[in-house]
Amino acid sequence: MQFLFILAILVPAVWYYAALGKRISAEEKKAGKDLSDEINPFTGAR
Repeated sequence: MQFLFILAILVPAVWYYAALGKRISAEEKKAGKDLSDEINPFTGAR
């Protein structure tokens, strides 16, 4: 039962960071430069 609880916490967290990384990567490709100082870390958008 404890395993399911840990899984219920970890899966959405991993999914969130993977999706955020994918979005940031797409924004950087579109802009053609590194957006580290310009991007909102919570939404992945400028």
